[in-house]
Amino acid sequence: MNILASADVSKAEDHVVLAEPWTYAITGIAFTADPSGESNGTLELFLSRDGSKTQLRFSHAHELEIDAGFPHSYMGLEVLDVGFLGWEHSQVRVQGFEDAPGIRFWARSVTRVDV
Repeated sequence: MNILASADVSKAEDHVVLAEPWTYAITGIAFTADPSGESNGTLELFLSRDGSKTQLRFSHAHELEIDAGFPHSYMGLEVLDVGFLGWEHSQVRVQGFEDAPGIRFWARSVTRVDV
């Protein structure tokens, strides 16, 4: 059994990097693999809300899942701080809280990028 898939994130808090992520539309995704193979890749989410653009950069993104039909549905985007689990490479969880096509992955860290 995959330990990450069975992790209980119900007690996770919203990550401070972005308030109310569910109010943003995902307008793009970019993944860059680490050519050395020493780490997982970098994933960038491009978001918009009320005409403003925001970009989040996730380092060491892994266990990426994207459902058919995404992003043309409301998934209820969550960016969670899961540091309490004590896993070095999985400090951030991205998922949706609605039963709709979405994106899910784990990452070591997340930063907001000025656009």
